[in-house]
Amino acid sequence: MVAEDNTLYILHTNNTNGALENCYCPDHPYGAIEKRSVFINAFIKENPNTLIIDAGDLFSVTKRPFLDSLIIDAYNSLPYDAVLAGDQELSRENLSQYTKNLNHPLLAANLTNHNELGLESNVIIKRGGYRLGIIGIVHPAVFRFYPQEIKERIELENPEETIRTFINELSDSVDVIIALTHQGHDNDVLLAESISGLDIIVGSHSQTKLDSGDVVNESLIVQAGKEGYHVGIVEIQFDDEKNIKSKSAKIKTMTLDMLDDPYIMKLINSYEQETGHINRNKLKHQKSE
Repeated sequence: MVAEDNTLYILHTNNTNGALENCYCPDHPYGAIEKRSVFINAFIKENPNTLIIDAGDLFSVTKRPFLDSLIIDAYNSLPYDAVLAGDQELSRENLSQYTKNLNHPLLAANLTNHNELGLESNVIIKRGGYRLGIIGIVHPAVFRFYPQEIKERIELENPEETIRTFINELSDSVDVIIALTHQGHDNDVLLAESISGLDIIVGSHSQTKLDSGDVVNESLIVQAGKEGYHVGIVEIQFDDEKNIKSKSAKIKTMTLDMLDDPYIMKLINSYEQETGHINRNKLKHQKSE
């Protein structure tokens, strides 16, 4: 069934960096997954024709196995349609154990052994009468400062050629082509300049906050900052022939006055009890309310 108003929405996140919640610091008083969960579910209830995607770096920068497992639990509680594996995921030696537990497709098309690790190349999603092709790529440059042993076991094919092949194979059978990219905004711009037929680029790694996105070679490039502070919103308008008429982007900030998801708060409490790491700023905030 086609949406009555010929509208499709994409909610996108990136670089959560293990932030179930944030620090409640005065200079960035924002929420994270505990706010995101409530916002996304409310948005979908009002706009059923919505795609939910993430461009990678779910995990924290440093290895924290227990926190990683809680992040997987948190992401499983949200209706993600596709998630890209970023460098923080691909650098984990036990990534295949996490992919077994993640309920959503985890993408890395240009990773040569993605099938062995339980990752996928791309997915085709049907939403609101439209077909959306989603591919995920990781640029080799994101591993520049990693130890040699990690760089040696992560073999990546050319991201641009991987996406170009995907477009050539599927452009006639889908209504929207989306690339989840883990390479930084500058490389997203170069990618858009070099490839035609790519409708949306959902970026990450550079942790860039693009308030209204950038349009390059008819590709809309979006990215939603870092640490779960924001959720990006893309609105696509179609004509009656399912051709894209317009694309627009904006950012929704997860402010501290937004509601908390009780399940995510349970995960946060579990982390505090297991590790003894208590968010003192949060306690001060709660006392001041």
